[in-house]
Amino acid sequence: MIQARVQMIPQGNKIEQIETALAKLLADLSQRGFYGEAGLTMSVQDGRIQHIRVALERMIK
Repeated sequence: MIQARVQMIPQGNKIEQIETALAKLLADLSQRGFYGEAGLTMSVQDGRIQHIRVALERMIK
């Protein structure tokens, strides 16, 4: 159990970045009149988050 906590400490910054990105993404797409797709992708290697990608695609109606 202690080992799991020790491994998660360096990931704290990435986790905060993901939470911030998701909150901004949800705020952007929850606006009235938004049509499209949104995505949040994480690249993970050996249990560590390497990259975070945010995609927002608007459709013109």
